[in-house]
Amino acid sequence: MAQDRIGVMLETVTRLYRKQSLPHLENLLAKSAEQDLTALFRLMRDEESTRILTLLPRAKAARVLRTLTLEQQIKIVSLAEMREIQPILEELTADELTPIAERLDKSKQNPLHIIIAMRQLPANMIDDRMMGRTNGEINASDLPADGSTQQLSSTSINTRPPQNLEKAQILVENITTLYAKQATRTLQNIFAKAYPADLAAALEMLPQEQVVELFLLIPDNDQKARVIGELEATLQTEIIRSLRTETIVPIVVCLAPDKRTDLFNHLDQELADTLLNQLDQETKSEVENLLKYPPESAGGMMTSQFFALPEETLVSEAIAAVRTLPTYEMVFYLYVTDESGRLTGVSSLRQLLLANPHKPLREMMNPRVVKTYTHTPQNEVVEMVRHYRLLGVPVVDEMEVMVGLVTVDDIFPVFQEEVTEDMLKMAGAHSDEISADSSLPIIRIRLPWLLLVLVGGMAGVGIYHYFEKEVLEMIYLIYFLPVVTALAGNVGNQSATVVIRGLRTGEIKVNAFWKIFVREVGAGSLMGLLAGLLLGLTAFLMFQNIDLLVVITVAATVTITLSSMIATTVPLLLVRKGGDPTALTGPMLTTIIDVSGIASYFLSAHIFID
Repeated sequence: MAQDRIGVMLETVTRLYRKQSLPHLENLLAKSAEQDLTALFRLMRDEESTRILTLLPRAKAARVLRTLTLEQQIKIVSLAEMREIQPILEELTADELTPIAERLDKSKQNPLHIIIAMRQLPANMIDDRMMGRTNGEINASDLPADGSTQQLSSTSINTRPPQNLEKAQILVENITTLYAKQATRTLQNIFAKAYPADLAAALEMLPQEQVVELFLLIPDNDQKARVIGELEATLQTEIIRSLRTETIVPIVVCLAPDKRTDLFNHLDQELADTLLNQLDQETKSEVENLLKYPPESAGGMMTSQFFALPEETLVSEAIAAVRTLPTYEMVFYLYVTDESGRLTGVSSLRQLLLANPHKPLREMMNPRVVKTYTHTPQNEVVEMVRHYRLLGVPVVDEMEVMVGLVTVDDIFPVFQEEVTEDMLKMAGAHSDEISADSSLPIIRIRLPWLLLVLVGGMAGVGIYHYFEKEVLEMIYLIYFLPVVTALAGNVGNQSATVVIRGLRTGEIKVNAFWKIFVREVGAGSLMGLLAGLLLGLTAFLMFQNIDLLVVITVAATVTITLSSMIATTVPLLLVRKGGDPTALTGPMLTTIIDVSGIASYFLSAHIFID
């Protein structure tokens, strides 16, 4: 009988779950006996049992979880969403949680669920039960000579959201709880398993006074280097200033060459010189060699770690070299050089593995190499990677000698910066405003554009005055002017945005000027005619004046068409003359369209009234 009851219950629960009838399912589970639920969960699939357990009331779910086998508990905890399983785990005792945590730890899964669930337990119990006895306490000698952590500035916290905000917030919550309990061993364990990017995002979200102390809890210098390489520049600088030179030098040595160069570019000269003098000769020479290139160039972006072999190297020898290669940032391509180090060819690792092992590299390489020069601006390198879909671009000097490599992960931050800069520039703003500490820098940046708009507005007043006769003869024109200028501005901004973005991404070519012009102006004129007819009919219905209908229709059509022409033509002409299309900022474009719109509106009215 019991088996039949459980069988019927399993069929009902499964059907309700698959139909997503959650209210009915929750009602059924709430009324079921716990022993029946235990038998039910032992028969269910792992994914379904995990989701259904979280539908039970918190206390009841914990009691059911206790009755399951350890294997089932492990599967449920590892498959469940943290926000759903956490309240249930908090109902368990430390003795009940410990075996689950130990098994998760051994299987290389991050036991964050367990650690958060144990937040109410004493810190020493967390350390002793979960992590055992480990080394790695913060050493007072790591901090400045006065024994205190330097206060971080208010600009050290990055405003950008992390890629996985929910994950970073969970990590922050976990770190905050354990930091308050001084559970350093547990924090070290979490830091050792966290991805550097996630840990960097969490540090940027934590209170300023905790960052240096938490950074020192990261277990080894290699992990510290990866984390500091992901941090925002200001926070990088503040951490370095807060630590002793002998503590930070081993971390700097572990940084990838390009990350290390970026770091030195952000430091003030005195601190950079002090740190540079403490590096070993090889690392110092490498840093000095990369620092001689401007930060905004390919040389300033590149890493000096790349995989290149001479032309005469046999394929079998090249494969053996790959196997013994040091840990480089990216090895997807094998670059081939002549006896002078000049870049002569490239091969993918796949081509290398499939080639005849007895052939020299010069016979199987691709001699057409997409390359860049040390002085090439970084925006051109970004465009090159985008256009050719490359994972890396070799960098050569004026003698064609390969000196470095720009990898695709170096491109993403530059691309993001360029997009942000374009957006801000089109709005008449600047990236410096994001990190400004007061209103004065913002006023200095925005005031010129405000003055431009003011001049445009005064020009509009002059136009009103010039067409005073038409305004007095047909006062109703004024009623519809705000609508017409708003429509013209909207159409113009749409055309400008499409054209500027297309020019920046390369999807719109300057030599296709007339095609783009006809397309955008055609669309603008048709929308202008439609809007003009609607406004004209509205004017006629309101004032029963056929002349007003004609004047409003023609004036609105001309004004909106003109705004589309201006917004399309100016960016294209700027690029033809070698200018930056994003120089056509929002305030400038709006002012031009408004002034020309007012003029065309009243000029059209003037012609038809006469």
